Amino acid sequence: MASRRLTFQFDEQAFLENVWQRRPLLIKDALPNWRSPLTAEELAGLSLEAGTDSRLIGHNDGVWEFNTGPFSSSHFDRSDAWTLLVNGVEQWVPEVAALKDCLRFLPNWRFDDIMVSYAVEGGGVGPHFDRYDVFLLQGSGTRLWRLGEWCDESTPRIDHGGLNLLERFQTAEEYELGPGDVLYVPPGLAHWGIAQSDCLTYSLGFRAPRVVDLMARWVDKALEQMDPEILLEDRSSVERKPRLGEITVEHVENARQAVLNALQALDDGAWLGEVVTESGDHAEPLSPLAKTVCLYPGARLAWESAEESCRVFANGEQHLTRPTLLPALQKLCCGDTLDYADLEQADPDLCAFLVSSGVLVGI
Repeated sequence: MASRRLTFQFDEQAFLENVWQRRPLLIKDALPNWRSPLTAEELAGLSLEAGTDSRLIGHNDGVWEFNTGPFSSSHFDRSDAWTLLVNGVEQWVPEVAALKDCLRFLPNWRFDDIMVSYAVEGGGVGPHFDRYDVFLLQGSGTRLWRLGEWCDESTPRIDHGGLNLLERFQTAEEYELGPGDVLYVPPGLAHWGIAQSDCLTYSLGFRAPRVVDLMARWVDKALEQMDPEILLEDRSSVERKPRLGEITVEHVENARQAVLNALQALDDGAWLGEVVTESGDHAEPLSPLAKTVCLYPGARLAWESAEESCRVFANGEQHLTRPTLLPALQKLCCGDTLDYADLEQADPDLCAFLVSSGVLVGI
C-alpha cells in the first residue's frame, strides 16, 4: 500500500491570498502526530560526510563562533550554546524529502532545500533575516521564535566571523513551537530562534530567482536571435527640432520602445525555465540496467505547456516534446517513479534529454 502523502493542516487558498510574502503565520499542529524522521545523532552523522553542506554555530557571553563541515565527533564535545545545521537533507533522507509534499500548492520550481538544525538549550543562529520564504517545522523539543522588523540591504548588520547578524533587534511577535507546529516567515522579516530545550527544526526554504538574472537571460536570449545589423528608426521622434547636441525626451522614448518591442517580439518565455532550473545537481550516468527511474534528489525539472507542444527544462537546459508526455513529467516532479522502457518508448528524444541532463536516477 502506498504511504499517505504529508500535508499541512491549514487553508492553503486563504494562505496564498492573505499571507504569502505579506506577513508571518503560525500554524499550530500543522502535522498532527508527526514524528521527526531524524534524530540528533543521525543529523550529526550526516555532518561528518564530505558531501554534505553543514555549519556549526556556538555562542557564549555574546561571543559567536562559526565553523563549516565536514566535522568530526570531537566538534560536538562543547559546553557553549551551539547549533548544528545541515542543508539539503532531502537529498540524503527520503523521509525528509517527503516533507515537500506538504507544500505542493506552491510552484515546486521555487523550492530550494530542506535544512535541518539541531540545537542544545539556548542554541540558535542569532537575529537575522533571509531573502527567501521559509516554513519552520518543529521536529522535536521546543523552540522560541522572536519576530522583529522588516529588513533590507540597508539594515545595519554585524559580521560575527561569517555570521551576518542584525545590529539591533526588537521583538514584535513571539511564538513557541512544539513538534508538528509550523511558522511561516516571509523574506526580509527579522527573526531569531532560541532553543528552549534540545530540539530539531526543519526549515523548508523557497527561493525566488533574482530579477537581475531573469533580465540578463531574457536579453541574452533575444540577442542570440536578433539581426545585429538592424538600426534604430527615428520616425516621429525627430519631428520636433532639437537644440544642437540635445537628446530629447522623444529620442529616449523612441529608443526605449524599440528595445522593448525587440525583446517582446523575440520572447518565447524560455529564459524563466532555464534560470530556475540551472542550479540543479546532476546524477551519475544512468545504468543501462535501470528498469525504474525517478527524479534525482537535488536535480531541477520544470515544464511549460502550450496547445501543441510542451517545453521541458532540466538543470538549465530545454527540450520540446508533446503535451501527451505531461502525465509522465508530473509524476517525475512529484517524486514518483516511472518505468524507463515506457518513457523511452513514448518519446526517445525526451528520454535521452532527461538522461543527458542528469535529472534521472535508477532505483
